[in-house]
Amino acid sequence: MKKSRPILLTMILMFSIASVNVLSVSAQNSEIVVDSQIEWIEDRALEENLRIVSGGELTINGLSMTISDGVSVIVEEGGILNVRDSAIQSENPPSGLAGYGYWEEPDRSAVLIPGSDFGVSFSATFFAPEGYSFYGGQAIPEGSDPVDTNGSQFTLEFDENTENIWVGLVAYGHQEVRLASVTLTPDVGSAVSYDAIDLESRNMKGLDTDSETCLVDIDGDADVADSSFLGCEVVVNGTLTLHSTALDRTGPLFVNADGEITLSGSTNFAMSTDDHDVRAHAKADLYWGDDVIGSGGFTDRWERIMGPQIVEFDAVEVLFRILDFGPQETTSSTFFSDENGVGLIDGGKPRTVEIGWADGGVWTESATIDIISYETAWNPQADHDNDGQPDSGIGHYGGGLIPLTWDEVIVIDDNLPYIEFVSVDYQTPAESVSRGSGGVGMMATIANRGTASAIVYFTCDVTETGLGAQMTSFPGGLVEAGEEVTIQFSWSNSDVDNASLTCEILTPTQLANEDAFGGGTASSEQITWINAEDDDEGTLFPVIIAFVIAVLGMAAFFFRMTKSSDEDEELY
Repeated sequence: MKKSRPILLTMILMFSIASVNVLSVSAQNSEIVVDSQIEWIEDRALEENLRIVSGGELTINGLSMTISDGVSVIVEEGGILNVRDSAIQSENPPSGLAGYGYWEEPDRSAVLIPGSDFGVSFSATFFAPEGYSFYGGQAIPEGSDPVDTNGSQFTLEFDENTENIWVGLVAYGHQEVRLASVTLTPDVGSAVSYDAIDLESRNMKGLDTDSETCLVDIDGDADVADSSFLGCEVVVNGTLTLHSTALDRTGPLFVNADGEITLSGSTNFAMSTDDHDVRAHAKADLYWGDDVIGSGGFTDRWERIMGPQIVEFDAVEVLFRILDFGPQETTSSTFFSDENGVGLIDGGKPRTVEIGWADGGVWTESATIDIISYETAWNPQADHDNDGQPDSGIGHYGGGLIPLTWDEVIVIDDNLPYIEFVSVDYQTPAESVSRGSGGVGMMATIANRGTASAIVYFTCDVTETGLGAQMTSFPGGLVEAGEEVTIQFSWSNSDVDNASLTCEILTPTQLANEDAFGGGTASSEQITWINAEDDDEGTLFPVIIAFVIAVLGMAAFFFRMTKSSDEDEELY
């Protein structure tokens, strides 16, 4: 019993260690999950998803790893992947070739047919990828006339004197020619088939003929050095550093808006499957080191892509266009803002805004928004639409030419008015006014806090009833940017004895949001309106009083005179 105790303790210890390893790398729902620090040093085939979660760190060191189609290596935010001195390859890397759409030499796509291997007459049969055709194209053997092509395959015949020979390939309408494989069949001997990628080629790029591959999805951090990738798609939302690493048929690397990629050392690309090695969002961080080598030829080092982009206006039916637009630096068609004031640039299609050319140069878009028409009731333009509208002299709102940035939403907020209704007062302070007097003089104070002038009108209601006031029709006028003006008008009558005015700015109907240019209301103090007859009675009352006083005075005078006469008669 005593002898068995150490054995039992050893077994318990071994089981405990095994349990710890299972916690670090566990299989969950057909995927491997890394949640702690792990190192792999032995060659392996990855046939299920590998997920590195937050807090997990996997180091792949000195090994070869083959990843099956449809399998993903996922580095979650907070996870870390290190690759050192290792080879990562797809089980099924791209095996085809695609051209760039050029027809003329020296830019035409071509493959080299190894005729010197035979020494006899042979045929070469060219096969298109599944779902594609050579319809409308041509094959141009070196030194020979073009041969029209059609269908999913075509065959060329060569005599026994044919050495290695270049065959140019073009597709219908300058599309990209696509080649899956070539089979050489000699008159004597066995046929030999080549994947297109295995043939020497010029002006061609890699092609994934079955669109099935593996995925490396980086939301956390990945650091790769002195290694190689063959095939697989790489998507970066986190951080990827590639140092002295070879990428064959792995490009383009996709870097989204929040992603960051650093290429350094002797990192090099070959046969990327698009016309650029890195496809980055315009907002992504991208560093391409001086010694990094791209695929070359017609494959650019990188392209920055701007996704759907909108321009926000405060008004509907604003017309605008883009100058120096895209890589061709053209003038775009005319766009307009919808009922929400939103204008979609080029229908929301993505566009290239920067190119790192294969020769080392860099082109960056420097486009401009050109506002053609930004008109409202506050800045009417000349009679351009035959509506008889006079020109206000203010010009179009929005600022004219505006730099087109790489922001997804561009807000046009310059050269616009912003109106504030400051106050409504009486020209001459009074407590009452007669309805027969022709009304009372009013004055409205309006301020323009914006950067563009506006012709502004307002209307007034009787505050106590909400009914329209009897006044000068739609008073208003020009309010210059940054100024405060006083507009005089008359309030002619009120059905309510004690009444006040509430006035409101009339905002343009062209606004997507009626408060976008300001506006608002202001109210006067209350005043008493009196009838004309009441006013007349009040005017006669002092006269009557004076008359009564005069009559009483005359009566007193005559009374005294009469009394004096009576006294004189008594004396005689």
